[in-house]
Parts: sequence; structure tokens; C-alpha cells
Amino acid sequence: MIIHVVGGFLGSGKTTLLIKIAERYIADGKKVTILVNEAGEIGVDGASISSNGLNAIQLQEGCICCTLSGTLQSTMRDIERELDPDVVIIEPTGLALPHKVRELIRGTVSEDEINTIGICDAMRFDRLREKKEDFLRMQLQRSDVLWINKIDAVDFEKVFEVSTWLRSICPNVPIFMVSGKTGEGLEEAFSKSLLL
Repeated sequence: MIIHVVGGFLGSGKTTLLIKIAERYIADGKKVTILVNEAGEIGVDGASISSNGLNAIQLQEGCICCTLSGTLQSTMRDIERELDPDVVIIEPTGLALPHKVRELIRGTVSEDEINTIGICDAMRFDRLREKKEDFLRMQLQRSDVLWINKIDAVDFEKVFEVSTWLRSICPNVPIFMVSGKTGEGLEEAFSKSLLL
């Protein structure tokens, strides 16, 4: 079973990219389960995923890397036992630390492959770095691969600036420039980030 943890700050485009990842695996004949964690009572991301014809299991009203950690572990065991998917894609809340999610699920399921895809929002990068740089650094620095999203909304200089900053915190991690909206760069990111 392949497990992808798709992390990034609120509004970075995780849900859009998660849907694209799921569709890519499904096109390859893989059985996909999506696990979404939303801090609020209303499951907006889960509803968005469902509206695209995909099934999402939702863990709400808490963060899976802290208050819902036991729920996450039991849910992962249930998913493996009852659904037996080829791929599980986990979208933590935008305030979670994806590497903590990875640590929690390691050992609770048969671990063929677990990887963390960190999503960085190029369009809001300046504002996020100004107000939340330490958290952004903690959220992304232990990713296995990084995707700079929303490259369709910024110029080349901004993409270069974001890439330079990411290289400073993750010097050996592959970085891909993508647009969840237009699809630009996704096929290359998929070929190097996913197990297709």
C-alpha cells in the first residue's frame, strides 16, 4: 500500500492537487482511498473531493497529528482491513505538521511506501513568509518532495524566490513547479513523486 501525506498551509491548493493525484492513480487502475482532516465542523475539502466523484473519509473537529492521533491510527487500520486500497492519500488540516502524521501512521499499517508531499503556495508566499515563516519552515522542511503550487498566478522571479527559499531549508529535497489550476508541471511532478 502506498501512502501519500499531502501537506501545506491553509489555502495552498492541497485539495485540488490531491484530487489530481487520485485521478492519476485511478487512471492507472489503482484503488484509491482519501482521508481528509478538517479542523471545523463542516467538511469543505471532503465535499469538494466528493463532488469530483471520489470517496473521502473525513476526520473532523481536531488535528490528526495531536488531538485525533488515536483516531488516525485506528482509521488507518480499518482502511487497510476493510477497503484494502492500493493508495491512501491523506490531507491533514492546513495547520498540521505532515511529518508528525507520517510518524503516527508508521507501524500502524504495512509500510510499503509512505511519502510526504509538501505544497508551497507561490501566490501567497510573501505574506505567509512574513507572518508565519517559522511555522511554514516546520511544516515543509521534512517533506520527501516539494511542489510549488499556483505558478500560473506569479512570474518567474517569484517562482525562483520560492524555490531558493525552499532549497535553503530542504537542500536535498526534489522541488517541482506546478499549477493545480492549469495542470502545468503536474506530469513531471507525478512521474518523480508518485509510484505509478
